This record gives sequence, C-alpha cells and structure tokens, in this order.
Amino acid sequence: MRDLFISGCEKNFIHRIISEGHRLDGRNYNECRNLQISFGSDYGSCIVSLGETKVLAQVTCEVTQPKQIRPNEGILYINVEISPMAAPQFEANRQTDLTVYLNRLIEKCYKDSKCIDLESLCIVVEEKVWSLRVDIKVLNHAGNLIECASIAALTSLAHFKRPDVTRIGDSVIIHTLAEKDPIPTVLYHYPVCLSFAIFQNNVLLSDPSFIEESVCTSTTEEGQNASGGVLVVGMNQYREVCLLNLTGAALYDSNIVHKSIKSAADRCKEIVDIVKKSIIKDDTMRQKRIKINFGDIITTDHILSLSQKALNIRLKNYNADMPTCMDEEMKDFDDEEMKELEDEKPELSKYDVIQSLPQTAEIIAKKGATTWIEVSSESDEDN
Repeated sequence: MRDLFISGCEKNFIHRIISEGHRLDGRNYNECRNLQISFGSDYGSCIVSLGETKVLAQVTCEVTQPKQIRPNEGILYINVEISPMAAPQFEANRQTDLTVYLNRLIEKCYKDSKCIDLESLCIVVEEKVWSLRVDIKVLNHAGNLIECASIAALTSLAHFKRPDVTRIGDSVIIHTLAEKDPIPTVLYHYPVCLSFAIFQNNVLLSDPSFIEESVCTSTTEEGQNASGGVLVVGMNQYREVCLLNLTGAALYDSNIVHKSIKSAADRCKEIVDIVKKSIIKDDTMRQKRIKINFGDIITTDHILSLSQKALNIRLKNYNADMPTCMDEEMKDFDDEEMKELEDEKPELSKYDVIQSLPQTAEIIAKKGATTWIEVSSESDEDN
C-alpha cells in the first residue's frame, strides 16, 4: 500500500469547520449517507452502497469435514479483498494492514457473537458439514469501509440459501434448486459494525468520509494524535453490544464510548430494517419470475468513469437574499437601465443564486443558447 499524505491546510480546514458545527459534505454530526442495497441473480450476492463507498459480497458453500473440536458445527470463513479499483493507493495481490483490520473485525463481530446457527449446517456428525465462505470485495473506498463491509456481509448471509440435502444410508444426495427449494441461513440476530470519527472536544461524527477518517487518525508533530481516532461499535437490533474497538481518545474517556453506543443503537435498528425490507422485496420479485441482476443498477450515469453528478461540498450559512457588491452598485438603476445593461453585458445575468437546501445556496446556470463573442485584431480594424 502506497503512503497517502494529507497537507496541513486540509487538516486545519477540516478541524475548523467541524469545530464550528459543519461537515464538508453538509451533513450533521449524527447524519449518515444514503444506504442502497442491490442483489444479483444468485442467492447471497449483493452490492451495498454507502454514499460513494461500494462493497460487493458473495456467499458460497461446499461440503467439507468439520473441525475436530466442533464435530457437529459448520464452518464460516470470511475473506476481505481490496484492489487498486477501490483506491489508487492500494496494490494488486498484496495484503495491507487495512485488509487485516477489516477481516479481523468482521470475523469477531459474526463469529464471536454467534449470530449464525452453525449446528444447522451439519450434515453428518464428524463427517460432513457445510462450509460457508463470505468473499467481500471493496469496489470503491470513500470512507467508512468497516460499516459498509459489515452491512454487505450481513445482507449476503441473510439472503443466501444453500441446497437441500437428503441422506440415504451412507450416501448423501445434494439436490438442485429445480428439485427442492433451497434452505435459508439461520440468523439469531443481525449485528452491524458502526464507526465514529473522534475529533477535538469529544466531537463524534457518524459515518465519516475518507478525508475525515484520515484527519482524525493522522499523527501530530508530537507523535500519536491522542484527541482523535476511530471508534467501532458492533451492535444488533436488540441493542446488544457485539464488538467494541477503541483507538485514540476513546481509550481515555468513557463518555465518548457511552455517547457512541447510544447513537449506534438507533442507527443499527434502521440498518437492520432496511436489510430485511430489501430481502423481502427481492423474494417477492423472484416469486414473480422477475429477472434480477446487477445490470439493472448500471445506468447512463455510470458509463463515464470518474464522473459525479455534483460536488460533495455544500456552502452553509449563506443567505441567498444577501446583497452583493454588484447588487449595491446596481440598486440605483431603474428597469429600463437594467434591461439596457443586460443587453450590453449578458454575462451579468448568466448565473442565478438559488436556495436549494435550508441554510445552503448553490449557483446554477440559466438555460439558454450559448453566446458567441466576436474578436477582431487591431490590424483588421485599421484595414
């Protein structure tokens, strides 16, 4: 993984706007980005989008021998992969610290919490069990990978259905989907990993972006940043804590941990409801024989690479009715003089300031034909 450096201007700017109660993309402290879930044609295949962060998850199964210490339980294996497609600082076929970090947290959240009924995956005790493999592929890294990856893993496991099995004597027959209906995975609860960025004065930011994560975890001139860090809370829909990973200021202040747990409880319930509704909607579409694939989520907006609909920066506390210097100079003109001035200088009326969101403003161009300007040299004028 290549080193990624952040300039001092970026750090100072982020710290300043956060201390004033703002964020770079216009969200509040507890506001999260839009969550979208799309399913593929196979069971257990999904793409989760959290803002611009996108993660693909796929669950597969095979029949293997169980572990000797747990002969009547199935096996769950989680693999996280980050390629250069996610961000330019990553290298192909090379495991980074971030990959190990994500893999370890997701395994702890889903294995240690015992959210999956592994005994239901047993076919023959001490001989044959189902082994579930969750492959998580990061498609785009725009911040908060742990939350997006955990939602993708949870959704793929809840959506996955394994083939039915019939045992006749010593032989085991695995039926296809056409012969028998598949069996869904049994989940006791739905844990989700939520991350919070910690800034000075114990400010917690939900769903941090990439630059917010980079600034709060960056080192200072004196060494490690003790006033910042990223706090990860794993919680299910019953408000039970399944995982807690503390770094930075969270190690020294318990109030930060309590505040994050309270905020994560409400957020987790919302995410679990979205996951359940999306799975029910997908089952309804499959029962109606509607073809489902990832091609449906690719629109004309995704054809051009590195293209965005709009900037992720909002200007807050801007009054659209506030007179500018040009307004002060032009307020003494009457209607006829203003019309003549617009005819002479049409560029003055090219842009309008409109109020798009509460306490925000955007500048948009008026719709109209392009104005052409004729340019002639001095030699042509003399001739």
